[in-house]
Amino acid sequence: MGDSETSPHDPPSNPAWPRVKELFLAALDVPDEQRRAWLQRMCGEDAPLRQQLESLLAHDASGDELFDRPAAALLGSDAFEDGPATLAPGAQLGHYKIISLIASGGMGDVYRASDTRTETQVAIKMARATAFDPDGGRSLAREARHASTLSHPNICAIHTVGSVDGVRFIAMELVDGPTLRDLLRTGPVGLDRALGYGIDIAGALAHAHVRGVVHRDLKSSNVAIDPTGRAVVLDFGLSTRLPGAEGTHTSGSLTAGPDGPVGTLSYMPPELLLGKPADGRSDLWSLGVLLHQLVAGELPFRGETPFATSSAILAESPRSLSRSVPLALRLIIERCLAKEPGNRYQDAASIRNALISLRDGRRGLLTVRLALGRGRTRRHLAAAALTLFVGMAVLFASGAVSRPIGAVAILPLTHGSTAVDEVYASGIADALVARLGALTNLRVIARDSAVLAAKGRSSGEAARQLGADAVIRGHLSRTAQQLHLDLELVAAETDDVLWSASFQRSVDEALVLQAEAVQALVSRIDPKLRPEAVARLALVPTVRPDAYEAYLKGRFEWNRRTSGSLQRAIDYFQRSIDLDPTYAAAHAGLADSYNQLGTVMVGSASPRTTRPKAEAAAIKALQVDPDSADAHAALGYVRHYSWRWIEAEREFRRAIELNPAASLPRIWYANLLMSRGRFDEALQQAYAARDIDPFSLVVTTNIGWIQFHAGRPGDALDALTRAVALDGSYPQARWRLADVLSAQNRPEEAIEQAEIVLRLTGRTPSSLANLASVYARAGRRPEAKRLLEEALAHDGYISPGMIAPAYVDLGEYDMALNWIERTCDEQANAAVYLAVVPWALPLWPHPRFQAALRRINLQAPLSR
Repeated sequence: MGDSETSPHDPPSNPAWPRVKELFLAALDVPDEQRRAWLQRMCGEDAPLRQQLESLLAHDASGDELFDRPAAALLGSDAFEDGPATLAPGAQLGHYKIISLIASGGMGDVYRASDTRTETQVAIKMARATAFDPDGGRSLAREARHASTLSHPNICAIHTVGSVDGVRFIAMELVDGPTLRDLLRTGPVGLDRALGYGIDIAGALAHAHVRGVVHRDLKSSNVAIDPTGRAVVLDFGLSTRLPGAEGTHTSGSLTAGPDGPVGTLSYMPPELLLGKPADGRSDLWSLGVLLHQLVAGELPFRGETPFATSSAILAESPRSLSRSVPLALRLIIERCLAKEPGNRYQDAASIRNALISLRDGRRGLLTVRLALGRGRTRRHLAAAALTLFVGMAVLFASGAVSRPIGAVAILPLTHGSTAVDEVYASGIADALVARLGALTNLRVIARDSAVLAAKGRSSGEAARQLGADAVIRGHLSRTAQQLHLDLELVAAETDDVLWSASFQRSVDEALVLQAEAVQALVSRIDPKLRPEAVARLALVPTVRPDAYEAYLKGRFEWNRRTSGSLQRAIDYFQRSIDLDPTYAAAHAGLADSYNQLGTVMVGSASPRTTRPKAEAAAIKALQVDPDSADAHAALGYVRHYSWRWIEAEREFRRAIELNPAASLPRIWYANLLMSRGRFDEALQQAYAARDIDPFSLVVTTNIGWIQFHAGRPGDALDALTRAVALDGSYPQARWRLADVLSAQNRPEEAIEQAEIVLRLTGRTPSSLANLASVYARAGRRPEAKRLLEEALAHDGYISPGMIAPAYVDLGEYDMALNWIERTCDEQANAAVYLAVVPWALPLWPHPRFQAALRRINLQAPLSR
């Protein structure tokens, strides 16, 4: 039996060999009909180089082997159809002695063999000439060359590439253990083993991808587990190089268990199914399939036929994983299985790092359960705080600390499909923002900005967009009786998971669940904070569960800020109060809702009716809980528009002190300062609100509005243009923008914005009056008058503060003064701004206007 065998340690002795070798390996991938032109392009006038390459290529075509290197190209055993062995036990292949057949098929055979020189066992793979096209042997050797730069503990090592009577063979590391396919026959492998195997596989892929090698056929049968538990990736790059390999893999596993009826197809990414080229991200999809399989025991995409499986991969979401699988791992798998390669991880090293973070986080995680009864006494509150104190002391002793975090954002929690699921998810996220915001050395970015920043971005990208060091993301599951919250802390720079934890409570203990999440988060974000301070942050209020759920629904509706949603919010808050009259948060929510019902854009009732109700609710909230930040802010709002300036400022300052992470109290305080002509202070508060909530429409719009009145129209235009870009359907931003454009003598642009407001609001009296003002300033008086008549004929409440400017712009000052006096009579919100709004300047000399200012205790003029 003639044989030819070479070693990777014996390259030709030629100084130019590295360049020759590089070009030779590249030439092997160039189709025969294109090779001559390719050689001409590569070699140019270097005749000796071209001659040497042509000689090597001719030698390669003859079937003789010239050199071999460490690689990984073991063909997985399921790639073979059943077939007879071609070598009997005891047969010799050079210095390899065959022991037994491992697998055999139409494409070749894999044997267990002994290396007689070292007395170690190896695996021998032979490609039989009858199983391939005439170039099949060369294809096998070519795959070894493509993997020649790989040397990694989690990649099967190749020892030798040789040939026997023209049939190629590869001698490689024998991994003496089951494949993942074998292990999966009995179901999931368990979380710890899944993480360990995933880390090993990702490490192997990272090593290969950096060296330009893509596996293209990663699956459960191509990963073996050695006796130490090490995962070893087999068969690098082979399947796509062997003609017919994919078809054989598919048909050869029709009766297989864990891999499903279509074998390799089940691991194939969408881009390959669509005929697009593969790159490293294609392997990351296959790794995601494997990870899903390891924790679920089943494939994420499966159909009864190859067509059905292909359709599922291309169009369907992966099968849901059990909530017992940590959220962090579910998100890693979800990202690996993104349909578009650009939405996946972009390199295997990132997956490996994420898996390591999750594994290490699980090892260091201490879950502190809070034993809190249903009683509503101070004794129970003290017990709750003590439990948290002791738990946090233990957690601090564990030393679970890392680099400091100065700014954090809480992304919207994903949740189940029902409306109540969304309500709970929104409420818990808001509670986390409020509680974490009490940390003086932590900047917590508000909810509205996090919602906008998260759209279409990864967690790390959202964090960077928000200027945060990290983000908190999570998922809330809710059944009839249970809440299950998964949270993780993700670094902005790397997308690494810094911390993760799961919390489960009955629905009746939703507030306890929040407290547990807060104390665990705080221990990770601010490890130097004293345990007793953490316990105060995580104090659990006592409230009836049904009252709390009604409150959450009220806040959810309040956040929508429409006239109808505010009415619904009032109903929910009132129900919460009826169920639990001592629940301060519900009283504060009721005050907020009545305050907003009297505003210009969504107001549907006179402030004379709504403001006393808001004041009573805010006062009741403070009687129950003197430290309610929401109640202090709501009362400050009432006092401001009731012209009780000193009291209003005191309430706003107290609200900000109690909840530094809330942006709205700062904006409301900024508006008070602006109405008093304190523009620099107003902008200082507005910019502080922007730091908290950089993507907030309310914040950005109010910044532009304050800048406009502070005599900075250019800055105002920039801010309001940004607000419109954030959300073009937010009418108040366009309304304020129309005012700025009109003041800058840009009438057509102003009209365009005001007309959009009219469409967005459905021709409310306020939007009709606003457009009438803009038309009047543009000289379109007849149209302005028609719109004003339509506004005044409207059924329902008409804000007098919107009608007065239209009459000023029409030059009808007496009518304008009538409406200004009515504005003061109703204590409409617009009254407090009379000393700073530019539209009122023509009225300043009039005694009736001066009398209105004295009535409000304003002095004149305050605008810049």
